[in-house]
Amino acid sequence: LARLPAGVAYWLGARLGDLFYLVLVRRRHITLDNLTIAFEPDKTAAERGQIARATFRNLGQHLIDFSHVRRLTLQRFTTMCHVEGLEHIETLLQRGRGLLIISAHFGSWELAPAVALCLRTPLHVIVRPLDSPALQRLAESYRQCCGYRAIAKRAALAECLKVLRRGEIVAVLMDQSGLRHESIQVEFFGTNAYTSKGPALLALRTGCPVISGFLIRAGQGRHRLVFSQEIPVRRTGNLQQDIVENTRVFTHVIESYVRRYPDHWFWLHRRWKQR
Repeated sequence: LARLPAGVAYWLGARLGDLFYLVLVRRRHITLDNLTIAFEPDKTAAERGQIARATFRNLGQHLIDFSHVRRLTLQRFTTMCHVEGLEHIETLLQRGRGLLIISAHFGSWELAPAVALCLRTPLHVIVRPLDSPALQRLAESYRQCCGYRAIAKRAALAECLKVLRRGEIVAVLMDQSGLRHESIQVEFFGTNAYTSKGPALLALRTGCPVISGFLIRAGQGRHRLVFSQEIPVRRTGNLQQDIVENTRVFTHVIESYVRRYPDHWFWLHRRWKQR
């Protein structure tokens, strides 16, 4: 895929998305159900159907973006991605407390951590191992080419505490339904959803600053990687209340991006499965 001309490759990616929409019947139904929970009655069934189709096409094109990850260099990455807000990262790292970047399965999310090529400070990304061992090995080989380090989700808390205390960067995708003992319920599109409390706990335990980072598609093989200014973290001393409030704030940031770019988000996941 990476060797194809860009126009051909991204056209093929969109057609793969159309094919996935037809054959992945269960995922299509989950997508439409999620869109109904999030947008009814604000969007009609036809509008939600258009978002669903666009979501699958974007996923097909995400596959094309991922095919380029293995060959990324700093020059190639900056050609594909216009990075906004890099100065926020550099300023906040000067505090010496590390940095937590929250994000979501949004846009071509596998491409975003390649921003490590632009950074002097090590970047670590929390990842959940894929169910297929063969695909997991493939993903690892591609990720290693981007200059960032993966932290397995099952052992993430202790390792992330060490990383942040060294003054380094941790990025986490916190938009999927978590296990109940690791999560709390906060509103997402007006409906309670189990959400990982790990990011809030990391911020509270280490005192690290928090920002968001989202990759927005800007054309065939072109993206904007947008880093926010610092997200204020509530630290009152009441740990449980602070975890709930900060998780709610972080989730609201994710929701605001999904509302603006609904076809960028991974609606195929059963986000409200435990409601």
